[in-house]
Amino acid sequence: MSNPTTRQEFGQYCLRALGAPVLEINVSDEQIDDKIDFALKTWWDYHFNGSEKIYYKYIVGANNNPGVLSEINVLNGGTGYSNSDSVVITANVAGSGGTAHIVTDGTGKIVSCPIDAIGGRYSNEPTATITSNSGSNAVLQCFNGGYIPMPQNVLGAINIFDFSESLYGGSANMFNVQYQIALNDIYNMTSLSMVPYFMARMQIAQIAELLVGKQPIRYNRHKNKIYLDMDWNRLSGGGMVVVEAYRVVNPDDCIAAWSDRWLLQYCTALIKQVWGNNLKKYSGMELPGKITFNGQQIYNEATNEIQALEHDMIRSYSLPVLDMIG
Repeated sequence: MSNPTTRQEFGQYCLRALGAPVLEINVSDEQIDDKIDFALKTWWDYHFNGSEKIYYKYIVGANNNPGVLSEINVLNGGTGYSNSDSVVITANVAGSGGTAHIVTDGTGKIVSCPIDAIGGRYSNEPTATITSNSGSNAVLQCFNGGYIPMPQNVLGAINIFDFSESLYGGSANMFNVQYQIALNDIYNMTSLSMVPYFMARMQIAQIAELLVGKQPIRYNRHKNKIYLDMDWNRLSGGGMVVVEAYRVVNPDDCIAAWSDRWLLQYCTALIKQVWGNNLKKYSGMELPGKITFNGQQIYNEATNEIQALEHDMIRSYSLPVLDMIG
């Protein structure tokens, strides 16, 4: 199929581009899957069609506040545990009140550790241990609050919308400057120049930038958490945080991505490189008809093609370098 729409059709297209079924392409299905995954990761990181801007909305709850037990991850499920085993939350330096329980599968392996009470006043991440008569080797990791979770398909978070009662912007407060300018002067804007209004807005924005500033954020795509360095009492009554972020374009959800020209060429070159690397072990071996393997040549050709495609992507298909992580 000239326009693949699934992962399997995408892999078959790459093999046909290398000569299959006329030629036998000496690569395994696992190697093909590995190179498809690698090609997708490169496409997501650098190609402007591999990601898209989104506005992620999150409702803040009590477990997001700093100083509380917000999440417990199971790093190692261990063996021999029972759902009746107790979880002990120990504060590192300060904090108390956090409780949780474990959920196991049929083999006694811990699959999750739901939180029953978030506690409070934890200055650092607490430690979770399990009291069990027969279970062993489980490793649990606790997280303190002060962040909001992000989806795994997010590449970078660059900004959050202002939710303060600041001079400029902010929430719908009738006493802020933006509201008052619109209330008192909007009727004059049809007959007067917009320049003074624009300059006033720019001046207010500069004052707000100097006196209030932007909300600092910290984000790492491998942790999938965006930390807000602020006084969380501003959201004590709950509220919504809107994050400006970039997420990957999943070909399984957008099947047109499987027919992306650069992605097809790049993955084909990656599979060709694996093919050449497999054949290098048999270089010089003579087949019937005095045909000999030359895996090194196939490998070198694929390496040059990969370098040319990566250079072409940076030059022609990448957006200008910007900081996508707050």
